[in-house]
This record gives sequence, C-alpha cells and structure tokens, in this order.
Amino acid sequence: MKAKEIMVKPIVAVSPKTPLTEVAQQMLKHRIGSVVVVDEKGQLAGIITQGDFCRHPGRMVPFSLFESANVLANWLYPEQVERVYKAARNLRAQDIMRAPVVTVSPEASLERILALMLRHDINRIPVVRRGKVVGIISRYDLLKVLQQELAS
Repeated sequence: MKAKEIMVKPIVAVSPKTPLTEVAQQMLKHRIGSVVVVDEKGQLAGIITQGDFCRHPGRMVPFSLFESANVLANWLYPEQVERVYKAARNLRAQDIMRAPVVTVSPEASLERILALMLRHDINRIPVVRRGKVVGIISRYDLLKVLQQELAS
C-alpha cells in the first residue's frame, strides 16, 4: 500500500497568522488532532498538533499561560494577570507550529511512513506533492489498515 491509498483528505489548513483560538476551534470542529500551516502560496510551512497546546520547554503557549495566570493571580496585580491573558490571545499559528515538518510523497510505502513516525516520534505525517499538502496520515490510520489486514 501507498500513502495515497490511506491518507485522509481533505486536510484542514491554517495560515501562519491564524490566531490560536481559531486553530483550536478548527481542531475541535473537525474532531482532528492536527492542522497544517500553509503559506500564502499554499506551501507547507508547519504543523500544529494537540500536544503543541501544552507546555513545551522554550515555547509560550496559551493554555500554559492561562494556568500560570490562574495560579499566580493571588500574587499578581490585576493588570499583570490581564497582560498574561492578552499575550495568550495574541499568539498565532506561527508562534507554536513545528517546522520543518517530516513529510512523505503520495507514493511512499506504509513501511516508510511507519519508520519515519517511529524515528521522529511523531503521530502524523503530511502527504505532500510539489510542496502542497494533499493529505495526512496518522498512526490511527495505520492501525485501521493493520486491523483490516488482520481481519481478512
């Protein structure tokens, strides 16, 4: 099997300037674990997964800021707490997206896809043709294929 046979499409894409609140809304609306970030030419710029909304060393992400503000609210002045919330509201996709992104072509084998996921410890790989995302494959998609093969 090849990537093009199991990839999920259409994909949900956002621009680098998309507010994180909108990114989260898109993920929830479509019940997906990631969105791809594409530039104005439609070229892949990065990826955001559910995990990127959690605290990562060296990254400033909104939910971590909200939690910090809630915990520190007892020791901060109100305007300082508001500054933390404002910083979180001003974050854009480009502020937390991961780049460069591990990708595969539509012709990639399932073995190659799985090897890349394991080597890079990632759960999703965009399928790219000429720099544009044409689909995405998650570990869940690979599990579905395995289950179908075992059931046959």
